Amino acid sequence: MRSVNKIMGMMSVLSIITFILYLIEGKVIFSIVVLSFLLVFLFGFREFGSASYTFRLAHVYVGSILFTIASGYVLLTYLFSLFSVFIGGEPYRLSISDTILLITGVYSLINVIYLKKVALRNDK
Repeated sequence: MRSVNKIMGMMSVLSIITFILYLIEGKVIFSIVVLSFLLVFLFGFREFGSASYTFRLAHVYVGSILFTIASGYVLLTYLFSLFSVFIGGEPYRLSISDTILLITGVYSLINVIYLKKVALRNDK
């Protein structure tokens, strides 16, 4: 199995970049949401003890689900805005932070599927 620390590190870097970009764009509320999702990964690094591996897996799993939901929100906002063209509106323009969030969401979705198949399976 891939290293949990590598996954958490990659997700933390992508989360920090997304947080900073949303903050620079002036979307403060959404940047705070991304920061709270980032804290899930950062607190995962603090897990020590005999059960730390399973706790870190849980942090990666939950954080990945949260980022998948956030990127799904941005994707749906963009797709629904395309329908506003029919009533005379302008479509939503994806910013660089939205694009990074979508990339993070795809990576998160891959993590969720991978962890569900490998780490969270029941061995009967």
